[in-house]
Amino acid sequence: MNPGIYYLYEYQNKKRRRNVGFLKVARHYQSCILQIHIRGINAGNGASLEMWAFYLQGGDMAGTQIASLTCFNRTVSARLPVSESTFPEEKPLPEIDGFLVRFPGGNPPVFWIASDQFLDADPETLREPDTESEPDIEPDIESDISTEEPETIPRDETDSDSGNDQPGLPADELPAAEPDSSTDTFRSPEEQSVIQASVHQESEEQPSAAQSSPESHTAVSGARKIQRSDLSLLPRKFWPLANNSFLLHGYHNYAHLLLVEENDRMWLGVPGIYDPREARAAELFGFPQFTHAYIRELDLSEEERNDDADFGHWCRYLDQAK
Repeated sequence: MNPGIYYLYEYQNKKRRRNVGFLKVARHYQSCILQIHIRGINAGNGASLEMWAFYLQGGDMAGTQIASLTCFNRTVSARLPVSESTFPEEKPLPEIDGFLVRFPGGNPPVFWIASDQFLDADPETLREPDTESEPDIEPDIESDISTEEPETIPRDETDSDSGNDQPGLPADELPAAEPDSSTDTFRSPEEQSVIQASVHQESEEQPSAAQSSPESHTAVSGARKIQRSDLSLLPRKFWPLANNSFLLHGYHNYAHLLLVEENDRMWLGVPGIYDPREARAAELFGFPQFTHAYIRELDLSEEERNDDADFGHWCRYLDQAK
């Protein structure tokens, strides 16, 4: 894994089911700062949870427990300074495949994982590698990170910029992100501040809408459905988008991406449901524009769309000139 922000998913009976929060990973020399937020989980007040770091080895998960967490009001919120020496076999962060949270003992049917890979995880395969000495697994935990300014970390996969500085998408209106002060099921105010602290720099790389917009041309639609692996066919500078957490979230839910090529311009779209709160998250992760224009053209299957909600694609302009 690399420094960045990762969705944290709940697993039931070894299958990934729903998103319950996020994990922010920052790296400083040979130690890491892990900021974890989980909401709405089925755990009692004061329940103890184990947090493990793991890497994949064949069909097994080799890991070590790196912290103990406490749940209050079905919520976990903690800031964990962790030395890489506590990771399995003292591996550095880039060699770690994910972090797992579970109830102590046995193999509970419900657990939670943050990873940059798609996993049908089996906690029965989780084992501790043989080591000569047991590392200290109890880092100091600050239960409420909202009282402290988040760490500044290296730029991650969020790749954000605002919708105002991207060329507009053709043949569709772009709903504005309406103000909404309510709290999302897993996005707390603390999370928003953490994400915003990690999102920067890309705005200078995006062309302004005034430069050129498909709406100002007579364009022949070149929209097509692609898979995540097809991103390797794009120019190399766009390859990191394959690990963008927002893109991974939409791809996992609807098993496709949108690529639009019109008049020598390209847009990448992530499938999803329009919602004001989701619009803010999409903008933070670099996909500020929402469109319904290509749904019929893509010939989506029932698994690749949602007919019961405001389904469409969150899009970003791919500037090939820079």
